[in-house]
Formats: sequence, C-alpha cells, structure tokens
Amino acid sequence: MKTKKLYYEEEHGAFYHVIETNKTFVIEWVAKFNCDSQKTPLDQNVRWGKYLKVFKEKNRTHRLKSFDDNHILIYPFQAGQPFSLELATKKDIDKEIKSCEKWGVSSAYYQNLLKEVGT
Repeated sequence: MKTKKLYYEEEHGAFYHVIETNKTFVIEWVAKFNCDSQKTPLDQNVRWGKYLKVFKEKNRTHRLKSFDDNHILIYPFQAGQPFSLELATKKDIDKEIKSCEKWGVSSAYYQNLLKEVGT
C-alpha cells in the first residue's frame, strides 16, 4: 500500500506531499520556484530539509506521536517542537491565494495545488 496526499502546515503556510506506506511516512516539501529560466527553488527555510522520513514503529529518529486520515503529528528527533500537518483543503489554498493577491504576487503555485485537493 502506498498513497500520496497533499498536507498543509498552517504556521508557516507550507504545503507537503506525504507518501504513506505500511511502515513509513515520507514528507516532501512542495517547492516554490523562482521566476528565472532555470526554475530555481526558493529558499523558504524549510524545516528539516526537503523531506523527512518517519517510521510508524517506535524508537526511531523521529517520533510519530499520532496520525489519522486528516492529521499527522511528529516530534522530530524524538523531542523538541512538534510538527503538525493537516490534510490540505481548498480553503487552505484559497487563504494563500488571498495573501498573494494582497501583496501583488503570482498565485500560480497555489493554483497548481488546487488540482490536488477536494473541497
């Protein structure tokens, strides 16, 4: 079993793809790109690099505190500040689009993510 879903981390307004298998969650940051010809990823100060692999079983590097179909809570490196993800919704993306419009920047990144969420 392997599923891939889009999740949202509200504190930083970041989106992540979460790939779930029977034993792990692989959490990949959905990169934002610069408008240059090479599409260079913007430095968004992503927590714990571009991806984080979390084992569902206990006593691993990262502690999976809880998870269900809509929510994942992780304690990176077994302690420290928890990292909470919620299944992304259209409402989350609309919120980020409004912020883009407020600042007069392109919302294309978020428009592309709309294809991956329900209502």
